[in-house]
Parts: sequence; structure tokens; C-alpha cells
Amino acid sequence: MCFGTSTPAAKGSSPRSGARTAGAAAGVEWCNTDFENILATRFTECDVRSVPVYIRMDGVIQATARFMFLRMLELDGQNSFTEHLTIEPAQQIPTAFREINFVGVNHLCQGSCTPHEPDHSAWQGKTWWVPGEMHSASLTTSYTWDATAAGNAYLYKPDVKIDANILPSDGKIRPFMTGYQWSLDYDGGTEDLDRIRCDTTNAGPGTGCVFVNHAPTYLLNAKAFPQAAAHAWLIQKTTPHHPGSMADRKPLYYMGDSAQNSRSRNRICPTGWAATNGDASALVDAADALNCDEFAFASSYNSGGMSSAEGGMNPALLPGGTTPTGAACIGTYAKKHGTLVHLFSLNGTDPTFTEVCGRSAISGMHNQESMGNHFATFMRDMRIMDKDAYWLDTRMNDGGTCAYGTGGGQPVICKLTAA
Repeated sequence: MCFGTSTPAAKGSSPRSGARTAGAAAGVEWCNTDFENILATRFTECDVRSVPVYIRMDGVIQATARFMFLRMLELDGQNSFTEHLTIEPAQQIPTAFREINFVGVNHLCQGSCTPHEPDHSAWQGKTWWVPGEMHSASLTTSYTWDATAAGNAYLYKPDVKIDANILPSDGKIRPFMTGYQWSLDYDGGTEDLDRIRCDTTNAGPGTGCVFVNHAPTYLLNAKAFPQAAAHAWLIQKTTPHHPGSMADRKPLYYMGDSAQNSRSRNRICPTGWAATNGDASALVDAADALNCDEFAFASSYNSGGMSSAEGGMNPALLPGGTTPTGAACIGTYAKKHGTLVHLFSLNGTDPTFTEVCGRSAISGMHNQESMGNHFATFMRDMRIMDKDAYWLDTRMNDGGTCAYGTGGGQPVICKLTAA
């Protein structure tokens, strides 16, 4: 008798006992055992697997009982996090089994990460099943890590082993193996899952942890700052690298070198460019001034102003050029028309939409306040560090109104609404 590797399978329709799963009980309603899945936010991961238990004779499967294993990890403390484990049958247990008894778990972690192993009495619900029983059993386990040294970052991959006694109803003795290890027994591959980065740097308020492989989303306030949002939408939507687009699976990657940030920005937006190419009607008030808005951001490895030698992903180069320049970007400017604001191509620079970046002369207030403290808060709350991926939601929608030309300087005309 043994566990098999978890494989996708639909849950049976048999009724359960009505007990709430660990995720729902912890207030995470989307973490439940309705189907096999792996879902995550920056601070919560829910991994649900359909795990078969076999009775074999001479290598031939004679009976299979299928369980749902739910493991939810919550990064709910500064120097601690919590695992919620739930086990329940996915379907009626065949009568070929007399009893399946989950006799123990063993938690693992690396370095200064320490699991605090609960004893068997900590289980909520019986940990054994016989044919006809469909109840759930849940166990909560805490982990702590050493956060005493300032300025450090650590990677942890907490793991759990689950052991069971599997008894056949015919009473025949069979050679058997028990034990299921979360990081190993899964056909879908889990090498990039469960990776927790904990740090004591200034990335967030105090110490804390994130699921480093989950990319959070920065939301532009398109209603308050439509000029900046429209420009980001244009570059994200129409250029080949779609910077920050979740739909295209093209994240932005934060670049934390302030000196490189300045180099990249100065290449795309040299001093005076916005004043020379902008239109004063885009300004909000007398205190406003024209700004050059670059996208992708200079603070990202996606920036057109960052060369390949510097680690840039999308250097903006003119034919035969070796140094990134804003002249290779799509160039636009904002101009008011009644109650609307339009982005127009600069004279003589209609895009081909093969460009990798954009620069636009827009309101300085829209440019600076669309990011500024809002982005700083996002960075702090999401504990963003160098090379971390994130998405950009421009909160703009074309509603299917875009009329695209056929290239060669033909226009793209869209009417955008802010979400």
C-alpha cells in the first residue's frame, strides 16, 4: 500500500461532513478543496492536490482511494508564518480498504527557519477514515525565523511529510511504503512554488516575508491621472514587449540602482524635451509644468534607456546605434480638446509600433503623482526588491473602439475610458 503522486482528478459528488476547510476557516474563501489548484497572493498561497492511495499486488493496482490535500501558507507575522493543512476524501473510500489512518506529519525548513511541530492532539477532526466516512481533518503549524540581524534576506521553502497506515480489508500482508512529501510527490513540478523570501531590510515596514515568485499588481489611478495612464496603456498595448502586461505575461522588473535610474531617464527624457515638444493645454493649473513621461519606467530593467551591457532587457536603439536614446521611442504629447485630452504623435515621428518604449510630454502633476508616494507605498507594502517582477494595470479600457491603420505611418485612433 502506498501514496501515489498527486495527479489532476475531479472531485466526487459524495457529500462531506460540512466542516469548513482550513482556508475558509482562516478567512481565505478562495482556498478550498473544490478542485485541484495552486493559487497565491503576495502573502498567501493555497495548494490543493488530489492524492491517490493504492493497494497493489505484484505491481498491479487493486484499489484506489483518493484524498484531497490542502496546504495553505499564510505569511501573517513579521518573523513567523503559518501552515494550515487539511485532509479529506475526494470520493467514497472503496470497501477494499479497512482503514486509512494518517499517523503523523513532519515539517521541514532551511537555515534559521524553524517549524514548531504540533502533537497529534492538535488535529481538528479524526485523522482516520473507513469506507462511508467523508469528514475533514485539519492541522495548523507555525514557523519562525531568526530576524535578529538587520539588512539580510533569506529564502525558505518549508516542506511537510505526511505518513499513514493503510490497511486492506482482506487482511493480507503486503510489502508497503508510506509517506507523502509535499515538495517531491507532485507531477506538476513544484520547484518554483512555496518559495518564501524573508528579510530585515527596509523593503517594508519592519521585518517580513513574501512569496517571491508571486508578482503583485500596481494599479494606476486612471481617473485622477488619465494622461499618464493613457500613455502607459498605449505603450503596453501596441509595442512588441508589452511592458507590465499580465495578459501578455510580460512583467516589469524593478531596478533598484538610483544611478542607473538617472542614466536611463536622461537618455529617454533629456532636459527640455517636454517643454520643446509639449502643449500647454495639457497643464492642470498655473503651478503645473510639462514633464517627459517615459514608459517602461526608468526604475525597471524594461526601460528603453538601459543598455544590454547594463542589464537592460529592451534598449532603445536607432539603426546602427549603440547607446539607448529616446529618439528610438514612440513620441507623443498630450493636448486638450474640449473636455477630452488626446495623445498625438509628434510631427514627423508617427510610430511603426516596433518600438520598445515611449516618451510623452504630459502634465507634470499627472506624471509625478500617478507614481510618487503611491508607488512608494506599493513598493513598501509588497516588499519589492531589485529584480522583483510586478504587473502594471493602467485601468484604461478602449472598449473595442480602436481603429488601427495598416502600418507605414497609418494612425491608431482609440477612445479610452478610465476604470
